[in-house]
Amino acid sequence: MSYCRQCGAELPKDANFCQVCGTRTVQEAKPVEKHQVFKVRGRPKVVVTNVAPGSVEVKSGSKGEVVVDLDLRFSENLDCSVSEEGDVVRVDCRVKGGYWGWSSYIFGSGPLVDVVVLVPVESDVDVECRAGHVEVVGVKGSIVAESSAGAVSIRGCEGTVKARSRAGSVTLEDVDGTVSARSSAGSVKFSGVLSKGESWFRTSVGSIDISLKGEPDLRVEASTTLGDVSCVPELADAYYRRNQCSGRIGAGTGRLIAETKTGSITIHH
Repeated sequence: MSYCRQCGAELPKDANFCQVCGTRTVQEAKPVEKHQVFKVRGRPKVVVTNVAPGSVEVKSGSKGEVVVDLDLRFSENLDCSVSEEGDVVRVDCRVKGGYWGWSSYIFGSGPLVDVVVLVPVESDVDVECRAGHVEVVGVKGSIVAESSAGAVSIRGCEGTVKARSRAGSVTLEDVDGTVSARSSAGSVKFSGVLSKGESWFRTSVGSIDISLKGEPDLRVEASTTLGDVSCVPELADAYYRRNQCSGRIGAGTGRLIAETKTGSITIHH
């Protein structure tokens, strides 16, 4: 015998809705786990595309192998494939017959895929996640991480880093290299060492906080439409105009660009 999780009324067999309060009945989904190991040489590339609700985590693991773990809920409604071609490992996860919205994700009534990938420290990573958070930890190489509706976090990484979230925050912690970070509706936070190339940080409705470590050698350009700009210590050859400032830290060989519309910008060393 089963009962409504909302009002406690007794439910007829195979009922889709409670006849008393109208709440949809949801059967518990038994999680399905898939585990695969690929032997790789040199510096592999891992491409993860998760269009289904869920998250993606990529972490440094053992040299010479890529380990993929999938945690699936309502697996009969999911189409997931993991393949290897040379030293490129691809993970692709989608929902069969169309996209299930955020309500099914939050309340546990629809399909869900959580992807965890372990890669060698020196790897190239390209991750896209439609409806959950993305996390990349301890990787050295070319890193691209994007989420449509979740936060993006990159920690302890080195190389060329591109991070983007449309609806969440972007956090880069202890990152060393050239950075491109963007959020459409959240904040952007960075701590680490920027190389002498061009790095930029952009957001539409959030703040930008940049904590520079080491010995920065950067030309700085920061601007906001509705907010404040502060740089500590003061920039050399500084130029301030309303909500804009420019100058340099060190010789100014590299370039740092920070732009937001409605938030503040803080750059400190």
